[in-house]
Amino acid sequence: MAIEQPQHPRQHNGKKPSVRSRHNEPAALGDLGDNPSAVQQAADSDSGISPVVIVVLKVALVVFIAMSVAAQVWALPLVARRSARDAPQYAPYATGYLLAVIAALACFEIGLVAVWKLASLSGRGIVFTHDSLIWVDIIIACVSIAAIIALALFVHTAFIAHLKPLAVPLGALLVALGLFAMLLLIIVLRALLVSATAQRDELQAVI
Repeated sequence: MAIEQPQHPRQHNGKKPSVRSRHNEPAALGDLGDNPSAVQQAADSDSGISPVVIVVLKVALVVFIAMSVAAQVWALPLVARRSARDAPQYAPYATGYLLAVIAALACFEIGLVAVWKLASLSGRGIVFTHDSLIWVDIIIACVSIAAIIALALFVHTAFIAHLKPLAVPLGALLVALGLFAMLLLIIVLRALLVSATAQRDELQAVI
């Protein structure tokens, strides 16, 4: 009488089950850690922002900076000269107003450069770092200075120079209020960035 040989567990149903080593996953992680390019690619994939968006943003920033510089060098001096010629009673204030607006535009340009740096950090997937806070602080400083300049222009044009028409001081006031509102928004976003950076640091420490 023939004795049926028991089937080996690996030959059950004619299939050989796959065996996964417990060391496979740590080894893979070790290989990733030994490969800086792989780590960088993993960081880039976690950035969550398309490279196309980063490029479009940087192109827009370049356009804005170019327009601001053109206004500082050509448009604003031309407007100041024409205003002093058409309204001689306000001519003594033309140079001071011109310098104030040029300084505000300089703050605007520096803020755009800081936004450029933040976009670059975000494109590399390292926006939640302490380096980003430096550029955010620069943006806050630029917006604060520009808001103070706009508020000073409103006070001077409305209560000292009594500039007419009223659209000029009211425009300066609206710009100041808008900048202060933007400042509060950026401060809130900075607090969120600080919280997210701290949570990421804690997570990395645990891992």
